[in-house]
Amino acid sequence: MTAAPRPPAAAPDNRESLRRDLAHRFHRALGLTALGTVIPGAGLTRTRNWLLGWVLVAVTVVTAATVTWFVLTHGVMRSGLALIGRPDLLRGLALAFVAGGLVWCLSIILTAIRTRPAWLDRARTRLLAAFTTVMVLLVAGTSYKAAEYTTITRDTIQSVFQPANRHGALDGEGGPELVAGADPWAKTPRVNILLLGSDAGVGRTGTRTDSMIVASINTHTGNTVLISLPRNLQYVPIPKKSPLRRLYPSGIYGKPYCIRQQADPSDGCLLNAIWTEADQFAADHPGSFPGVQSPGRDTIRDVISEVVGMPIDHTVVIDLKGFVQLVDAMGGVEINVREGAYGGKLPIGGHVTAGGQIVGVKGYFQPGRQHLDGWHTLWYARTRAADDDYSRMGRQRCVIKAVVGQVNPAAMLAKYAEIARIAKDNIYTDIPGENLSAYVELIERVQQARITSVALDPKHGVNTADPDFDVIHRVIQKAINPPKPKPTTNATHETVAPKTPTPAPSTTAPTDDDEC
Repeated sequence: MTAAPRPPAAAPDNRESLRRDLAHRFHRALGLTALGTVIPGAGLTRTRNWLLGWVLVAVTVVTAATVTWFVLTHGVMRSGLALIGRPDLLRGLALAFVAGGLVWCLSIILTAIRTRPAWLDRARTRLLAAFTTVMVLLVAGTSYKAAEYTTITRDTIQSVFQPANRHGALDGEGGPELVAGADPWAKTPRVNILLLGSDAGVGRTGTRTDSMIVASINTHTGNTVLISLPRNLQYVPIPKKSPLRRLYPSGIYGKPYCIRQQADPSDGCLLNAIWTEADQFAADHPGSFPGVQSPGRDTIRDVISEVVGMPIDHTVVIDLKGFVQLVDAMGGVEINVREGAYGGKLPIGGHVTAGGQIVGVKGYFQPGRQHLDGWHTLWYARTRAADDDYSRMGRQRCVIKAVVGQVNPAAMLAKYAEIARIAKDNIYTDIPGENLSAYVELIERVQQARITSVALDPKHGVNTADPDFDVIHRVIQKAINPPKPKPTTNATHETVAPKTPTPAPSTTAPTDDDEC
């Protein structure tokens, strides 16, 4: 803005009046420019471009009213999830932020130009120009950040989650059938989700899945059973459709002999080697897994489905580094730290040598309830140097319960930029992004319900070196559908129902649900 020519000379009596009028008009220009920064076009309504100003105000009011109505009817969290679960809508929203921000900035500049008084002195002209520049930068920066975060969210959703037409679409094509309406789970009584903890980043070769848990969820009540699978389970069934049948035509992994022992005689073809085995077979036999993005991931999902005797609806894979970051992002978790199964404190880090010595210990967990950060939570779930795999499986279930019970979806949504970065680098799931809202609702039901657990271990009659899968299926089904409590009878042999509800008897060993 340049200073206007000097006004014509005025009589002494009018100079003060002109000075006051100029100051008033200058303050008015500042005020209307600020108003246009708060409400797009509001400042223009008091200028010759009043019609354009009212159009911008009307668009702003209608947009704000629509968003407010949607949030009030759906809730803040559901509204946010409905948005981030639709990549196409996010793309349009990012463009809207850019275009809207540009129009908004131009309206601020036009307001300053139209309201600047004639014959304004150089100092106040520069002040108005500086003020307008600050207002424009404020709006432009906000619009840019909004578009940037929207684009990050869209890229993360497309990277981590899968398209709805592959798994779990609302039309029921694969995965659980979700329906539109108040309860998306009305037609799906149970959903089984495989949780895999990987010792390598998602997509890397040589992946070992040392943490394998199936969460079987009653979608109506939220009651959940966590089924821990031992990493050293042998002779697991290979599905008929699996290309690994070419290596093991018996349909049993490791029979008639374990091919992996040719390279390592101590390798017993354990369950946690399936991922690596399938990836290696795919590399050695190109085209053996047509159209499959990750042969190892899909194969271990199908094998575990055979082991538990239930379909796996969805899979979630998280890298250990990502788990640490995720727990830190939620502010840590409260864990009731227990001693090792054989007594004594649990070591942080360390491993057992061939001579039975524990080396490499970085410290020890102090027993008792405490708040753990991501790194300590991971080690609490991983440590086994002081006891065994089965005790570690119990601690893993404990950690899963703590995370599910303490996570706040609304708070996590507020940290979506950080969560997006963590998820994109360390998490894979075949849950469709479009179905996020339904799964958050399911998590809320789980948090209000009962979480029980069952381990496939010797306490339940499971011999990992020679497993009987009929026994495994019965153990799991008994945990999912526990026997109802028997009614009591009085002295006259009349059946009397219990006066208070009696919880279903546990089908697991005492430590299964007491380790937390």
